[in-house]
Amino acid sequence: MKIIIAGAGRVGYYLAKNLCIYHDVIVIDKNIQTIEDIKESLDVLAIDGNICNPNIYDELNEDNIDYLICVTNSDEANLVASSIINSKLKVKNRIVRLQNNFYKDSNLEHFFVDKAIFPSFKVARSMDYLLEYPQANNIKKFRRLNMYLLSIRLKNPNFFNKTVQSIENLFEENIAIVGIERDKEFLIPNFDFRIDENDLIYIFGEKENIDKFYNEIKLDEFSNRMESAIIFGATRVGVEIAKVLIKKEISVKIVEKDLNLCNIAQEQLKGKATILHSKYGWGHLLKEEGLDSADIFIAASEDDEFNIIKSLEAKEANIPKIITINNEREYYHLMHSLGLVVIRGEKIDAFYTILESINTDSTINQKRYCGGRGIALYKEILDESKCIDKIIKIPKKIQNNSKLYIVSDSKLIKDIENHTCKEKDVVIAFTAQEYEDLIENWLYQEI
Repeated sequence: MKIIIAGAGRVGYYLAKNLCIYHDVIVIDKNIQTIEDIKESLDVLAIDGNICNPNIYDELNEDNIDYLICVTNSDEANLVASSIINSKLKVKNRIVRLQNNFYKDSNLEHFFVDKAIFPSFKVARSMDYLLEYPQANNIKKFRRLNMYLLSIRLKNPNFFNKTVQSIENLFEENIAIVGIERDKEFLIPNFDFRIDENDLIYIFGEKENIDKFYNEIKLDEFSNRMESAIIFGATRVGVEIAKVLIKKEISVKIVEKDLNLCNIAQEQLKGKATILHSKYGWGHLLKEEGLDSADIFIAASEDDEFNIIKSLEAKEANIPKIITINNEREYYHLMHSLGLVVIRGEKIDAFYTILESINTDSTINQKRYCGGRGIALYKEILDESKCIDKIIKIPKKIQNNSKLYIVSDSKLIKDIENHTCKEKDVVIAFTAQEYEDLIENWLYQEI
């Protein structure tokens, strides 16, 4: 495919780095030094120029572009570029990252936007699930399948040293353990794999069965009642998370050292949260403002090192639920190794959302988890599929490097080699990132 990336910041760079392996990528940015760095490090066509300048696209001499991806830090520039390129090149798909959520209710069709991504809005909405499952690390919904993927650090001693199969059998095989993170390593476990203390486990299934699993393994002394929250950082994400918490009738206090951000948060939250301006951190506020009695602490600054430090301080203060926003991919594994609950920040979420959109076609969908090291690939069996009314044959290499299931009528089927396929069944494979191509090719060719 031919892909134009408008904007070579953090998101644009990582997209170019990943996509240039299999696609022809063009990167445009007005920062000369950034473009020079990309020329030296990536196999892409890097162009120094303003994405809002129509003449830039005249120089490309490209007839068919599969994707235009606009990810500059200016929403207006992204929208203008999406509009301008329509008169210059034939583009099949336009994806635009927007930082300001007020565009969410706007009609973007006249900018020729095919897909608009609002990372801060999406990141904040993940709080809904974490409030429902306070002991969980994360939970993702597979909307087309009506299935969920829950990650939770196993601390209940009743499940230590049990095999994957024995745990699944406890729940009548209605849930599947599809990934393990242990000692910074991601694994796809077989049935004989034994669970250790503090393993981060990934559970897939219907919500009803996810609920049963969660209620069985959670520790009773952990209170599910959430009444007060502290957010450290009045960033876009911090403010959006505050809005979610306020709707849940949770009392919110935001600590921020930038007075301008304090004023913006005060205006956007309309006085429904307490904004504390503090240049010198929050230690002196623990007792003064009662922060140490909060039920939830969220480190939402744009500095990951700062977020880690504040989260560890919150641990020292014995705040029950601590959530750390991850802005830099390099810090993800450190955060996990420290036992922190991690939510993707705006830029990381935009990166993965765009990557999933490009790698998802009308045939195969994908969803990434565990910092991108785990991948779920799923494909619906259509009426012309050669496997309808047949039993799927799975090669040994596929079996050894993935966990395969079928979702049929919203039910999870594990023994797919004995399942007779029918139209609208969905074959789903969980695998590690290094086996993505192997599994994807098999799904394309055999299903």
